[in-house]
This record gives sequence, structure tokens and C-alpha cells, in this order.
Amino acid sequence: MSDSPADFKSQQYEFTAEQNQTINNLAAAMEVVATLMKVAGLVFLVFFGLLLVQAFETQTNYGPVVGLAAAMLICLSMGFWTSGAARSFRRIVESDNRDIWHLMNALGKLEKMYSLLRTMIMGSLVVLVLGLALYAFNRLQG
Repeated sequence: MSDSPADFKSQQYEFTAEQNQTINNLAAAMEVVATLMKVAGLVFLVFFGLLLVQAFETQTNYGPVVGLAAAMLICLSMGFWTSGAARSFRRIVESDNRDIWHLMNALGKLEKMYSLLRTMIMGSLVVLVLGLALYAFNRLQG
């Protein structure tokens, strides 16, 4: 695929007004979800920081810290990737003779987001198991 929409300009499919409205509604919904995911990620960041300080002071209870870190990373990454895809979908509606380029760009961002999410979930599961092991170790010693 071309790197810019100007290079991709050709006789290509243009979405109808009804299709553009559907794509616009999708982009709007994605923008709301992206914002909420970013806010949730920031909330998790605050709680992560508070619990991390408490865990360092008491030298115990690292399990919840690890869980909050994983939740924070997932929420923030989902928020930023969704936001980027929403912008590409919005450009489909706003552009002329570049709809397919913007569609493919949006789909590429979604594919990258879900690949990253899959990797993060798998990594989070590993971190969760490690966190549970640390928690169990601290409970047995405490």
C-alpha cells in the first residue's frame, strides 16, 4: 500500500452518503471508547502508583500492583490505538477519492492494535501468575 493518500489517488471506490454516515457513526463511537479507555488507564495509573508506594513501604502485597500495571497498559494501549483507527475512519468521510486508502489505513491500525492487545494479554497472564506467586510467597512468610 502507498505511504500517502496523494500517491494512492486514482479511480477508486467512493462510499455513498449513507455508507459515509455509518462510517462516521463508527468513528464517533470509537472516539468515545478511546477517550474512556485512556481515562480508565490514567485511573489505573494513579492506583498503581499509590499501591506501589504502599507495597515498597510494607515490603508486601505486590500482587495487586502487578495487576493494576497490566490493566493500565491494556487500557492505555487500547485507547491510543482505537483513537488512531477512529481518525482514519473519520478521514474516509472527509476525503474525496481516497476512501479505500483511508479504509486500509484504519484496518491496518486495528490489526496492529489487536495484535498488540493479544500479546499484552498473554504477557499480562504471565505477569499475573508471577504476581500471584509473589503474593503467595509473601503470605507464607508473613
